[in-house]
Amino acid sequence: MLLVNSPKQFEEIFNEYWEVLYKAAFNRTKDQAITEDIVQEIFIDFWQRRKEIQIKTSLKAYLLTAVKYKVIKHFAFSDLHTNNLLDCEEIGIHDYNKMEFDDLYDALEIAIEKLSPRCQLVFRMSRIEGYSTCEIASKLDISTQTVHNQLSKSLGIVRKELKHLTPILLMFF
Repeated sequence: MLLVNSPKQFEEIFNEYWEVLYKAAFNRTKDQAITEDIVQEIFIDFWQRRKEIQIKTSLKAYLLTAVKYKVIKHFAFSDLHTNNLLDCEEIGIHDYNKMEFDDLYDALEIAIEKLSPRCQLVFRMSRIEGYSTCEIASKLDISTQTVHNQLSKSLGIVRKELKHLTPILLMFF
């Protein structure tokens, strides 16, 4: 469990991770203002909940997962506000409000833990950290085909493990 007891510790975490989070969010939003808001919200939330957060993976993976959820939430709600013709009930706005992101995150982590160490690494780099196949191949010094194979295997196992959450996952991914 990570404990952040002082503003100095928080500042060190911020300095280490803000750029990674910014890049991950910007890759998805392509909008500087939205990206800055998302990263700021993540760090504000992190500071406010610092005493209760339980991180079961690395801090980087936790923060990048937070980026993914904030981006999803942003697009889900911006779509609602820009399209006045849709009824909120039809698109499931209540599902977004009720969704327990921590439960979804826990289920995903359990599924990922069932992968081999190499598959876990490739899956996290691709799906959580947002690296491309070529970047993963380069960083791990393996062929792109090996990355594709590992991803295919990983995705199959994760899909099977999360099959019971398919309706919920379709809304977010």
